[in-house]
Amino acid sequence: MALTIGCVGCGNMGGAIMAGLARTGGYSLCGYNRTSARMQPLEALGVSALQSPLAVAQAADVLILGVKPYQAAEVLEQMRPGLTAEKTVVSVAAGVSCQRLSHAVDGRCPVVRCMPNTPALVGKGVFALCCEDPAIPAARKAEVLALFNALGVCVELPENKFTAFTALIGAGPAYVFAMMQGLVQAGVTLGFQHKESRDMVAALFGGCATMVEQSTKPLMQLRDDVCSPGGVTIAGVNVLDREGLVGLLVDSVLAANARGKEMES
Repeated sequence: MALTIGCVGCGNMGGAIMAGLARTGGYSLCGYNRTSARMQPLEALGVSALQSPLAVAQAADVLILGVKPYQAAEVLEQMRPGLTAEKTVVSVAAGVSCQRLSHAVDGRCPVVRCMPNTPALVGKGVFALCCEDPAIPAARKAEVLALFNALGVCVELPENKFTAFTALIGAGPAYVFAMMQGLVQAGVTLGFQHKESRDMVAALFGGCATMVEQSTKPLMQLRDDVCSPGGVTIAGVNVLDREGLVGLLVDSVLAANARGKEMES
């Protein structure tokens, strides 16, 4: 029998997860969003729109909590009467710990913490899941991991690694988009139309990502393979090395990690 997946808070991230599951198939899907219009595109994909968080809690086996962090406790309180030991809450609310989630559900069901990144919106997300709640049955844990693996790349992490994951992967799209913007801007400076430059840079990053996935070579070897002696590429790479691009990226991630720890304390 197919699992029923419910989502409370079907905004950008919750809606993206539900849309991805609808396209994957194999699940019965339902959801609730305070702004009912946000449910209409999901209904077109086969997601049943329910009338309250409690109704979703009563109907679903796995409950995705997609609300803002400050709303999590209040919404889980509304869901609490429908929660049983056979159900599992999966929260994508940033910064809401497993301990706080367990307290909010009053221990009625297992909880899982999930940290996605924004490429989940296009089915290319990287998801960190913390499944440390001892109340989670092994079979349900496997089902939850399979659910998110269907939407991108899913890694299981201890909760004490979540801030580091957020600094590296959660914030990672911002670093990548900044690099892309620099190359697009350079393309425009060289005389390409903005759309032309943007399309080429997008294809460049997509192709490089595929090369990394398919190759076992070290990244620096892949870089050096592009650099002919005395050629064009090495001239550009020398500037990046002198300006310390790699060090800047490392420092950016470490600064984000430090800020994340400050916010948790």
